[in-house]
Amino acid sequence: MNNFLLKIKVLSLFIIDLALLYLSLGLALYIRYYNLNTNLWNQHWPIFTGLFIIWLIVFYAFNIYESASGQDKTELLLNYTRAIISNIIIAILYFYLLAPKINIAPKTILIILIVVFTICFLLIRKLLKPVMESKKLSQNLIFIGYEPLISELMPDKTTMNRFGYNFKCIVNNQKIETLKLPYYPLSELENVLKTEKIDLIVVNEPNNKEVIAHLFQTLPMRVNFISLTNFYEQTLNRIPLTIINHGWFLDNLAEGNKATFEFLKRLSDILISIVFGLISLILLPFIILAITINSRGPILFKQIRTGKDNKPFLALKFRSMYQNAESNGPMWATENDPRVTGVGKFLRTTRLDEIPQLFNILRGEMSFVGPRPERPEFIETLIKEVPFYKERLLVKPGLTGWAQIKMPYADSVELSLKKLQYDLYYIKHRSLLFDLSVILKTINTVLKKIGR
Repeated sequence: MNNFLLKIKVLSLFIIDLALLYLSLGLALYIRYYNLNTNLWNQHWPIFTGLFIIWLIVFYAFNIYESASGQDKTELLLNYTRAIISNIIIAILYFYLLAPKINIAPKTILIILIVVFTICFLLIRKLLKPVMESKKLSQNLIFIGYEPLISELMPDKTTMNRFGYNFKCIVNNQKIETLKLPYYPLSELENVLKTEKIDLIVVNEPNNKEVIAHLFQTLPMRVNFISLTNFYEQTLNRIPLTIINHGWFLDNLAEGNKATFEFLKRLSDILISIVFGLISLILLPFIILAITINSRGPILFKQIRTGKDNKPFLALKFRSMYQNAESNGPMWATENDPRVTGVGKFLRTTRLDEIPQLFNILRGEMSFVGPRPERPEFIETLIKEVPFYKERLLVKPGLTGWAQIKMPYADSVELSLKKLQYDLYYIKHRSLLFDLSVILKTINTVLKKIGR
């Protein structure tokens, strides 16, 4: 979907949800007191406004607004369930902390509000679904020039609409049998643009003189152009490694422009690691006791990892594997690793095993957000077999990251390549807002794993 249109849809859903929250509050007050006057409303809405802002942030973290790009109904319902449970817990803490300063009893109102809002939310989303997926709000698109990764962008068999685009055809010198798109030769380009009412051309052959000549003739038709590289990146939020070159890095990774961001990121890393470190002190005795009872071995697991600029550092974790789990040499970590203990599985699922890495963050060896810290043994192999793998070492590794929330463990070269696509996307677009987004979405990822 074109980014502007997607942002408009997301903003619209955000505003609708905010309006629904206030509407639900009004209805809850009326149901509770059989009345709704100005004094009653003014007594409640300022206090609930702070809670609503937090709730909307949680909705974003739990991917509620991905429905703007055609999120699956079942996935939306699951995400909403997780989000509303989290919001109930937040509301309890919110009013507990505010209790000495307010003179309202929100318990009954809160229950009614949540029930009313849930009904309104699900009803509105059902009514808006046809609008959000309407072809009238989508752009007609064609590809010029074939590249195998185009298949990753293609819709499923039941529709030719995805990302807010209507995939119309491919213009290429020869027909591609494996691609389920109508085919036209380059000579038919102008006719195709007129008959299919094309809004966007995705170009994969920017250096082809014949293609450039035909595209130049279409300028009066006011059609938009975008390279396949940029289109792939915008729609899938990862970098297409197979069709970029060294020039792409020179154009997109200007590290000198990130000095202010890096300073603020380091400052926030220090502050957050101290706060979370102090909070985690409550959990430490229970974690240590559980690890000790469950299996023999040290409490902490220490391992050399590769950091920024290829510098090694000693990463710390709570031990989640049996002792001597790698007696036969280094092995890839997998989703259901048989080397993991019972307690270790819980610690990994909840990310509690990574609490000691707060010390790595405090020392400046890691950050809260960044590529996963990989082992030197695997780095050497991956640099040889995966193009541009070394470039992920331009930034500090992270406790969580864009690739970590998008994919499970990478236990092969192929999966490492795909993860690298997400890592490079993060490195290119990293900002404090992007970091906050990753941290929030990590919560959803953890709760998904717990709920399995």
